[in-house]
Amino acid sequence: MKSFLKLFFAFLVLLLVVAIAGGLYMTGQSYRLANRVSIPPPYEFNNSIIDFHRSMFVADMHADTFTFVKTFMERKDYAHLDYHRAREGGFSLMTMAIATEVPIAMVRRSGEGVERGGNLIQLGSIGGLEPVGNWYSLYKRGNWVIDNVQEAAADNPDRLLLVTHRQDVEKLIDDHEKGGALLGLMLAIEGAHLLEGDLQKLDKLYDRGVRMISLTHAFDNDYGGSSEGVEQYGITADGEQLLERAAELGMIIDVAHASPALLADILDRMITPVVYSHGGIAGTCDIERNLPDSMLEAMRDNGGIIAIGFWDRVLCGESMADISRAMRYVADRIGTDHLALGSDYDGGVRTVTDASGLPLLTDALFEAGFSDLEIRKIMGENYTRLLLSRLPARLQ
Repeated sequence: MKSFLKLFFAFLVLLLVVAIAGGLYMTGQSYRLANRVSIPPPYEFNNSIIDFHRSMFVADMHADTFTFVKTFMERKDYAHLDYHRAREGGFSLMTMAIATEVPIAMVRRSGEGVERGGNLIQLGSIGGLEPVGNWYSLYKRGNWVIDNVQEAAADNPDRLLLVTHRQDVEKLIDDHEKGGALLGLMLAIEGAHLLEGDLQKLDKLYDRGVRMISLTHAFDNDYGGSSEGVEQYGITADGEQLLERAAELGMIIDVAHASPALLADILDRMITPVVYSHGGIAGTCDIERNLPDSMLEAMRDNGGIIAIGFWDRVLCGESMADISRAMRYVADRIGTDHLALGSDYDGGVRTVTDASGLPLLTDALFEAGFSDLEIRKIMGENYTRLLLSRLPARLQ
């Protein structure tokens, strides 16, 4: 009997080891497979293009790299982004999204809207053996992501800077002009369901360095309707309270996943500029999450910024010319002062290149007829102008 029990427990231990190893393997493989590129490295650049590109301060409004990756400082030969490829691409500032829930329906894309149910990020948390709190609490997992960003910045003060105040942006600009190696990271919440219905958590997250928030992500929630949701309603009573508190804190409101009704409600209520942090334009790629023509002038009147994404689905294409085409469309209608980069690197998408290939976009923008000054605005000056006006000043 004792021999049988020993054999039985040994079998259970073996099953557990296999399950853990399988979970870790599948988490890693899923990350690799979900974040691919249409044009793989290495990339070749025209010398005149690369010189001009290096002279620009480049800022991106949305990446998801820290959703699973804790090894940002290690160079990788897969997915889209790490410190080294960011710097090779000329980036000086990346906005890191805190995404906590992606429904299984996002994989199906039924065409009838994404229903909330099942959480792919939660499954990744379990498979990756993250802290148990991450398995059942969106808020705890969001704080875990913040911990990882803050830890990376603290461990690499000469290469990473957590951006929370106006002076941080000024430091990045100064470092860029001196030819330094500093990369800024700013935190953004992708979907207010992270708050789990508790508005006081917004203040806590702000205190931890979060400076941007979207009410929705890929599904309708208690705060408003999603562009990919089923009902796509406007702002709710909870959303009203959230918007008011976020405005009091000075947070930047992101409308990238807002339903048309929610977007209209937010623009009707906000007197400060909002951002569309990543996505496309319906005029060049007519899908549900892309910004319709009816909202372009409203975004301009708000003083907001539209950041064009780098991935195939929102572009209806797989080249840098497709990105510049979307930017040309916006520029011709509301001007270049409202354009920026919103790559969505490592967001479970197939981008044109990884981060090191960004100079190819500069070349494509020249080909699309943009001037030096306009390209500088698109690549980072528009976004940094917004941050310098919206981020709080650190008290001396």
